[in-house]
Amino acid sequence: TVTTKTSALPNSGSGMILPSFKIEGKKGNFSVDASAKIGKFVTGKEQTFKFRGEDVGIVKSIEVTAGNSDGWFFEWISVANSNTHEILHFNNPFSATTENRYLSTD
Repeated sequence: TVTTKTSALPNSGSGMILPSFKIEGKKGNFSVDASAKIGKFVTGKEQTFKFRGEDVGIVKSIEVTAGNSDGWFFEWISVANSNTHEILHFNNPFSATTENRYLSTD
């Protein structure tokens, strides 16, 4: 399960980012092209997306890749393993600064 929080700043959401996720765990990796499942990241909203895949064990890291140049500015991303109930939480270090860095291909 991946939960995201999009910034409330204007133009933070995205309907065309076409994300993919690579989740690394102690038992292995799981990659998913989430572009079909995630229609839009909504400005100021928390959203949860469930994906089925192999058990990676305790989650160590998440890699998010943009498939389009439309920008997305997130505050944080969490990954939960439904088998171990472990949660990895990543805060965007730029969400608390004046440097608004968007996830994008450009």
